[in-house]
Amino acid sequence: MKIQKMKKKLVFILLICSYVSAFAKSPKEFKNFPKGSEPAFIGLKVANRFVEVPYRNFDENPGEPPYIVYPETCTWFGALRFAKATNNKKLLRRLEERFFPLFGKRKELMQKPNHVDNTVFGIIPLQLYIQTGNEIYYHIGIDFADRQWELPKDPKHEKEHQTLLDNGLSWQTRFWVDDMYMITAVQSQAYLASKDEKYINRAAYEMTIYLDSIQRPNGLFYHAPTAPFFWCRGNGWMAAGMADLLKNLPDSNPHKARILQEYRKMMATLKSYQNEEGLWNQLIDAPDAWTETSGSAMFTYAIITGVKNAWLDTKEYAPIARKAWLALVGYLNDNGDLRNVCIGTNIGTTKKHYMERKPLVGDFHGQAALLWCAEALITN
Repeated sequence: MKIQKMKKKLVFILLICSYVSAFAKSPKEFKNFPKGSEPAFIGLKVANRFVEVPYRNFDENPGEPPYIVYPETCTWFGALRFAKATNNKKLLRRLEERFFPLFGKRKELMQKPNHVDNTVFGIIPLQLYIQTGNEIYYHIGIDFADRQWELPKDPKHEKEHQTLLDNGLSWQTRFWVDDMYMITAVQSQAYLASKDEKYINRAAYEMTIYLDSIQRPNGLFYHAPTAPFFWCRGNGWMAAGMADLLKNLPDSNPHKARILQEYRKMMATLKSYQNEEGLWNQLIDAPDAWTETSGSAMFTYAIITGVKNAWLDTKEYAPIARKAWLALVGYLNDNGDLRNVCIGTNIGTTKKHYMERKPLVGDFHGQAALLWCAEALITN
């Protein structure tokens, strides 16, 4: 009897210690938000907006590809993580039900792992497996992750793809800044689902090669080697990708210190370019550029994650993240749609190309990143 009481007491003490430790990760700047700007309230509003209309990119925009594209994937993923952070079983169920038609009457919407932007879809079944334990999701998602490192049947590019694989890289490598969210996300989720470190290890190595190839001395990234512009959302993908990778990467990984160093360099430069509103411009280093919210939300997510994991100084960076979050909420309309989201943007060769991109309302690039921020602020 005494032993059982001692065990119960020990468990209670451990739980209290765990709670105190987790609570300590949230500085005062991440609490007590003004009414209507609370992360739980905003996150639920945006998540509910997402599940209101299934497959919005396809059904409301006939010109879109006839399958689920990566911005919708990333919003779905954000909503799933938000549901987990808030223990919202009803929301999780609605998000899972969104997957069911892909097994049957809407199977044409299911992605295929034939391109870096398409392979990221694997994060959805993998996250569903992590939250539900349904092995059907596991097998679908792990196939996406595996095939990112398997030679595809493509005679035209076989030699090029094989060279990448021989060098430890995904055959989907193209050295666009966006890739370092797309590739690392699916490989990280595969690691979390399978506990096999090969997935996270190859993602980390891939990241170091991208850092060597496209990061500039100031810590920021060109859109691509042929597009020497610090495009906001492009850098946002990298910021979020590094933050998520670092969060999941075991300390034993030999590349973690390097990635952390470059992440900190990027965050320091971003801090210097935060505009008066608390956000960032369409071209980060262009004072005459318009405020862009999707990349800004990705930066905010990366900073929140850095503060909570003690990679960034709390006094220095927590106020930056709070100001950015409140500014982002100010761009959210009554329907739960974020304004000033840059339209999908291919690489350009002139400043004008980026400056004149159309700002959209409710585009999934922004909805996704706002959900990531809400989840990060809630999660200890």
